[in-house]
Amino acid sequence: MLHSIHLTCYLLLRTTLFTYSADTSNSFLTAFYFSHSKILNFAKELLRCDDKGLSHRKWSLRDINTSLCSLKATMEGIYLSSASYLLLAALALIVLGVVGDKFLRNKKRRVLGKEAPGPKPWPVIGSLHLLGGYEIPYQAFDVLSDKYGPVFAIKLGQVQCLVISNLKHIREVLFNKGDMFDGRPNFTRYHQLFGGDKENSLAFCDWSETQKTRRDMLKDHAFPKVFTERFHQLNGIINIEMHEMCTQLKGGVVYIKPLMLRTVANIFMSYICSSRFPSDDPEYVKMVENFDSIFYEVNQGYAADFIPWLMPLLNGNLRKMSKWSKEIKDFIVGRIIQKRLDNWAAGQEAEDYVDALINHIKDPKATMSLETALFALEDIIGGHSAIANLIVKVLGFVSQAPEVQEKIQKEIDYVSAGREITLEDRSSMPYTEATILEAVRHITSPIIPHVANQQCSLAGYTVEKDTLIFLNNYTLNMSPELWSEPTKFMPDRFLNEDGKISKPEHFLPFGGGRRSCMGYKLTQFISFVTLATLLQRFHLVPVETYKVPLGNLAISSKSKLQLNLIPR
Repeated sequence: MLHSIHLTCYLLLRTTLFTYSADTSNSFLTAFYFSHSKILNFAKELLRCDDKGLSHRKWSLRDINTSLCSLKATMEGIYLSSASYLLLAALALIVLGVVGDKFLRNKKRRVLGKEAPGPKPWPVIGSLHLLGGYEIPYQAFDVLSDKYGPVFAIKLGQVQCLVISNLKHIREVLFNKGDMFDGRPNFTRYHQLFGGDKENSLAFCDWSETQKTRRDMLKDHAFPKVFTERFHQLNGIINIEMHEMCTQLKGGVVYIKPLMLRTVANIFMSYICSSRFPSDDPEYVKMVENFDSIFYEVNQGYAADFIPWLMPLLNGNLRKMSKWSKEIKDFIVGRIIQKRLDNWAAGQEAEDYVDALINHIKDPKATMSLETALFALEDIIGGHSAIANLIVKVLGFVSQAPEVQEKIQKEIDYVSAGREITLEDRSSMPYTEATILEAVRHITSPIIPHVANQQCSLAGYTVEKDTLIFLNNYTLNMSPELWSEPTKFMPDRFLNEDGKISKPEHFLPFGGGRRSCMGYKLTQFISFVTLATLLQRFHLVPVETYKVPLGNLAISSKSKLQLNLIPR
């Protein structure tokens, strides 16, 4: 324990001094080593332990206070260098954190019962270091799950977490105890993105009556039932955008992502806002790029999310996110909302989601302000980035699997007989649908973390309020025990003996319960028609060896997938 504390302090000091000159830094570090024995003695006094680690003595707050007084008296009696004082400040914080945490954990254990197993955290960083060294950070959860079981505790920085890697207990979080685990992480980045308050978001807010209202309003527009008026409206919009997309594709080498983003964004704009924009409109193109940049940013994991005092290192990212968000809002208000507000009339029926929002905020009993409604609108429009990124990855998989392409094209030719593919063909094209599901299985990262909103239990373990819950569906999607040859791209795994779509119960890419993904129907509909339309007209060939990025839906702007579209 003392060695770990000493090493951690050294690393903190080295990190703190990296901006100083080499001579200054080295002199500080020399002073650190000179004070080595004194510092460890302070730690021993404060921790009341021997060289082998903490004693088994039960601590009280009075014990800790007495140790602090002893430390203060010791410090007043000797002279230390400035570097040592700096180190002692860091050391005191670390030791207090370790002892305080141990004291509180012992107290809770006596009151609440057993705790979930898990790795012993280091001071300050917790177990963040265990997530490094993997191509996909979530693969570390697999390794830790093998050691500690399907439910284990892990402290990441200052945040206590619980990782769930089996279906039974994931369902317990999503369904059986969904009302206890419906919070979202309190990350600074989320607040920054939504006007300083993450509660303005649909995806990252905690559960509330406002959230319920927003979801209820969205159901009619994001969950169109087959063969209803809204379904036919969406079908027509998708067909228009597919035709526009194909007019821009004459074959040859194409960088496919920008086109997918603009195409899917216009589907959302037309369906949600009854507005459409030319694909070469500079303001529209900029808005689409900003949405994609934000989507990529929020899908990244940063140590500062778990160690808040590192947040200044992300100031540049936060400023960019604020800028992107403001530019998006300016576009939506200036090009869509203001006109609709000016032309609004009481009693008019809502024809789209924008109408529903405006009718709500004009109601004297409204529970949402215009500002909150705008954030809700931005959030749902921003869903186009997720779908476009998914489609790009699906195309990446298919371009490298000629046998899969051939099966899809045979299905297309049989069903369409030369006409354009529409949403109404989806039920008759199970292999095309299975291909999309297989792509989703490969690329899905763990579901957006949940947070316990109260003290409760899970899998028989005590869960403290504000514990962050990782629902590790990466394990569910890639486990050899659940899937035959899980690393291979095999759409047939989603077809039963009759050739119909069959999704196993452990396949939960869109979550479930009260926090399920609101846009999963739009995702299924748009990705299906886009894939079928492209393969109806072209063979897809990768320009160069390309590995589809896994473990995260978002694609970096540096990852430029080029496809050679060969007309059929």
